[in-house]
Amino acid sequence: MKENSPILLDVRHLEKRFGDHVVLRDIDLRIRQGEVIAVIGPSGCDKSTFLRSLNLLERPTGGHVLFEGTDITSPEIDINRMRERIGMVFQKPNPFPMSIYDNIAYGPRTHGVTNKKELDDIVEQALQDAAIWDEVKDRLKKSA
Repeated sequence: MKENSPILLDVRHLEKRFGDHVVLRDIDLRIRQGEVIAVIGPSGCDKSTFLRSLNLLERPTGGHVLFEGTDITSPEIDINRMRERIGMVFQKPNPFPMSIYDNIAYGPRTHGVTNKKELDDIVEQALQDAAIWDEVKDRLKKSA
């Protein structure tokens, strides 16, 4: 990769606190387009907190994250539009604190699908594709 490739992600002085406890302090990272990186470290060193800060699943308490030159930590940023470009795949399932149905319908809803029949079909198909429809079809309104 060339040194003059465009900067895709520019993390500047990132900080994350939980109350008085600082878990990330003064993190700087620059990733150029096409570059591949690895974040490694022992269990519990807040690698996941750092990664979650890059798509605002955890709001940084300081610093900035610039994606393609746009400061995504700005309060004016449309998080849903930003997450169309910056995603995260978790090692373990990580459902939102809502029903099974609402967890699956969340994505289509954020993309404008409002028709109940269409959402029902999407949810059923997704659960069938995951081979768990028969297991959960009678508890779609229960917590995921």
